[in-house]
Amino acid sequence: MSLHTESSQRQIDWRSLTELMVDRSQRHPNRAVATFLHESGETQTITYGELNRRSRAVAAGLVPCTSPGDRALLLFPPGLEFLVGFFAASYAGLVPVPTCYPKPGRAMPRLDAAAADCQPTVLIADRETLDGLDFKRLHAAVAKTHLIATDDATADQFDPMTIDHSAEALGLLQYTSGSTSDPKGVMVRNTNLLSNLESIRSSYALEFVADNASEHVRGVFWLPAYHDMGLIGGILEPIYVGGEAILMSPRSFLQRPLRWLQAISSHRASISGAPNFAYQLCVDRIDPEHTRGLDLSCWTTAFCGAEPVRAATLDAFIQRFEPTGYRGSSFCPCYGLAEATLLAAGGGDRNEPKYLEVDRDSLAMGQYQPAAQGAAEATVRRLVSNGPAADGMRMVIVDPVTCQPQSDGQVGEIWLQGPSVAQGYWNSPDVNREQFQGIVAGDAGAGHFLRTGDLGFMHAGRLYVTGRVKDVIILRGRNVYPQDVEATVQECLGNERGGQAVAFATQGDGQESLVVVAEVARHTPTESFAGLVRKLRRRLIEQHEVDARSIALTRRGGVPLTTSGKVQRQACRSQFFSGELKTMHRWDRSILLGGNVEVPELPTTITRDDLPAVSAAIEGWLLEWLAARGNPENGTPDRDKPLADYGLDSLATMELAGDIEDWLGLELTPTLAWDYPTPAVLAPHLAENLLETGPDESAREH
Repeated sequence: MSLHTESSQRQIDWRSLTELMVDRSQRHPNRAVATFLHESGETQTITYGELNRRSRAVAAGLVPCTSPGDRALLLFPPGLEFLVGFFAASYAGLVPVPTCYPKPGRAMPRLDAAAADCQPTVLIADRETLDGLDFKRLHAAVAKTHLIATDDATADQFDPMTIDHSAEALGLLQYTSGSTSDPKGVMVRNTNLLSNLESIRSSYALEFVADNASEHVRGVFWLPAYHDMGLIGGILEPIYVGGEAILMSPRSFLQRPLRWLQAISSHRASISGAPNFAYQLCVDRIDPEHTRGLDLSCWTTAFCGAEPVRAATLDAFIQRFEPTGYRGSSFCPCYGLAEATLLAAGGGDRNEPKYLEVDRDSLAMGQYQPAAQGAAEATVRRLVSNGPAADGMRMVIVDPVTCQPQSDGQVGEIWLQGPSVAQGYWNSPDVNREQFQGIVAGDAGAGHFLRTGDLGFMHAGRLYVTGRVKDVIILRGRNVYPQDVEATVQECLGNERGGQAVAFATQGDGQESLVVVAEVARHTPTESFAGLVRKLRRRLIEQHEVDARSIALTRRGGVPLTTSGKVQRQACRSQFFSGELKTMHRWDRSILLGGNVEVPELPTTITRDDLPAVSAAIEGWLLEWLAARGNPENGTPDRDKPLADYGLDSLATMELAGDIEDWLGLELTPTLAWDYPTPAVLAPHLAENLLETGPDESAREH
C-alpha cells in the first residue's frame, strides 16, 4: 500500500515529546493513535486529539503539586491509560518513570526500587490501581507521593506549551533492572529520544504519514510499556511517524501466541517485533492447522532483538509461516540497549537474515574465523548479523582491557557514540564515569563512548554479537542481574546457614536460562536437599518471576572466589559445565516444547449431576500438565500440592491459563493461581464455571 508522506525534515521542528504530541494532535486530531485489544475480543481506541485533551486534563492536576524536573512514577495495567499518564507527566514538565504492572495488595519490588532511587514527587495511575495499593507493603518513598488518577481528571484548560520543554531536559527515566539491590535509571533526554526515533525510522525506511492520508502505518506490540522496546519501539515510534499502535497485554500473547499473529493479520500491520523467545514460542506453540486464515504478507518489518538472536529460531519461523505470506526478508535482527535509548544497530539492506558460520574455538580466542567446510556441528557457531550501526550512531569494537580499537573480525567490547546515547544513570556518578566516558586508546579527540559491556565484531560493515563482558542474564528479553538472584538465594538459605551463591546463564531450548549454585552448611542433612531446592525455586519465582533451569548445592568453599572474596561467576560457570564443581545435590528442570497434553472429552452440556466426573477429568488433566511442564521431582503429582511447588514461573503460569482457556473456553483472571492454589480446589472451580454451558467448541479452534 502506498502512503502519502510528509517531509523527513519535519522531525527537526520538535524539541521534545510534548512538542511532538501537541503537533500531531493539531494536524490529525481524528486519527487513531492507539488501539488496545482486550483478551475478551473487545477493542478500545483513542485518537491523537483525545489523547492530547486527556493528557492536558491530567497535567492540570499535576502542575499545582509538582515542579518541572520532578519524577513521576507511572503504574498502569496494560491498556491505553498508560499513554495518558505518560504524556500528562511530559506536558507538566515532569520526568516519566515507567515501573511495572500493578499487583493489588502485594509488594512490588520494581516499583520500590525505582522510588527509592529517584525519590518521586507523584505517582500517576488509574483509579482502580490506586484503590488497590497496600502502602504497608511498599517503600516509604511511594507512600509519600501525591496520588493522581488519570480517569478522575476532567479539566482540560492547561496549555503544555506554557512550560519550557527543552531538548536537553529529561524526557524519560528508564529503569533497566527489576532489581531491589542495584536499580539503575537511564537518564534519557528529549534529544536522545527524538534522535533514536529518527534513527529507527530511517534505518528501517519507515515513512512519515501525511496529514491527509486515508491510510496510515500500523504496528502491533505486546511488550510491556515499561520495557524500552515496548515504550519506544511499540508506542512512541508509531506516534513519531504519525501512525497507530495496536497494543495487547503480554499475558494475552504468552497465553496464546497465535493472538499476536492474528492481530498483525487482521489489522494489516506492517511493523511488529519482539525478543527472540517470542518467535520461538510461536514455532513451538502454534500448530500449522491453526494458521489457516492468517495473512502475514503485510508484515514487512519484523524486528528481533533484546536478547541473543538465534539463526535456528529465524529459520524455523520462516519455514512455519511462509504459507501465510510471511517473507524472510521481513526479519530485521537488531541490537540495542536502554543506555543508547533503544536502537544501536539494525536496518540496512533488506534481504534474508545474514548468517556467519564461525569456528567456535576462534571466537574463544577473540577472532572470527570461518568454520571449515564439513566441520563437526559441535565446533561451529552460527551467528546472526544485527545489521550496520543505526543512522547517527558511531560504533567501535574495542579491547575491553587495553581500550585499543579492534580491526574487522576481531572480537571486542561494543562501544557507542552518538546523539541517542543517554546522559548516564540517575544519581550514579562513579558508574557513569566508568561506563559512559570511555576513551578509545590513541584517539582521545574522538570524545566519550558508552561501554556497552557486550562483545562482538564487525564483518562486511555489519555487527555480530558474540557474548557479554558483564554478567547480566537476559531471560525472555528481560535483564536479570545475578547479584539480585544471589541475594535472594542467600536470604532464602539464611536459616540453613547458607554461604556464597552464584547465578549465571546457560543456553537451552532456544533461549537463555538461569543456573544457581549455592553453598550450604556442612551439617545440612542430605535428605533436606530436595526441600531446599523447592524452597529456592519458589522464592525465585516470587521475587524475580523466573524459575531456574538447574540448581546445584555445594558445601562451604565450593564456590570459587577472588583473593578479595568476590564470587567468580565465570569460573563457577566453567566448573559447573565441565563437571569439576563438587556438588552435593543437583536438580535440573526439563521443558516440553511443542505438543499438548491430551484433553479428555467432556459432555457438550454439563449439568450439576455431571460436576463430580467433570471435576475429576479436569483434575486429572491438570496433574498430567503439571507433571509434563512443571517436572516435579518426586513421585506422582499431588492434587493438594500448591501450583507454586511445581516451579511454574510467570510464562509457564500463563501457558497453563492459556491451555485451560483453549480447552474449556473460560476467561481466566490473572490471580487464578492465588485464589485456587492447588489442583484439588482449582478443578471444581473450573467445573462449576462450565455448569450448563459445556466447553466452548469455538475456543478449541484457536
